[in-house]
Amino acid sequence: GIQAARWSVSQELQVLSQAMYHCRELAMARMEAEADALGADGVIGVRIRSLNYLFASDVLEFVAVGTAVKGGDGQQFRTPAGRPFTSHLSGQDFWTLWQHGFLPRALVLGTCVYHIAHMTFRQMLSNVGQNVELTPFTQAAYDAREIAMARMQYEGEQVGADGIVGVTIDESAWEWGEHA
Repeated sequence: GIQAARWSVSQELQVLSQAMYHCRELAMARMEAEADALGADGVIGVRIRSLNYLFASDVLEFVAVGTAVKGGDGQQFRTPAGRPFTSHLSGQDFWTLWQHGFLPRALVLGTCVYHIAHMTFRQMLSNVGQNVELTPFTQAAYDAREIAMARMQYEGEQVGADGIVGVTIDESAWEWGEHA
């Protein structure tokens, strides 16, 4: 899809954010289907990687990988919906969580592709030779983080999670340019 954006306004690029969400959902669905076919109760150590191709610079593929696990002694760790759970936790962290009476439901995350407004020539000149905060960049990072965190919290609520463990925040400059 196409999204019009003004170079002078910081804003989320919703078309790209939704495209990344859709790609991630497809990768997770493929991994969950494989775990289900194996009879696994869940997948731990989940990592989502993006693959870029030199021959197709406008293509981005996501791959979800993890280790399928199955409960022993008749124990089942599947979600209340009967689907395999997904979690980025290691085997040891999963065991610790289980020992404290909790089980993972799903790997949840929030994504936000955000365009940072270009500085005007006057703004750039006013900062020459000074060690100052670049407020548009700081504010854009705060806004993007808040949007992503709200989406992650919403995903957690949708799967009935009591909480979210192991939150990390990654900021990346993608091939869309240094301002997105």
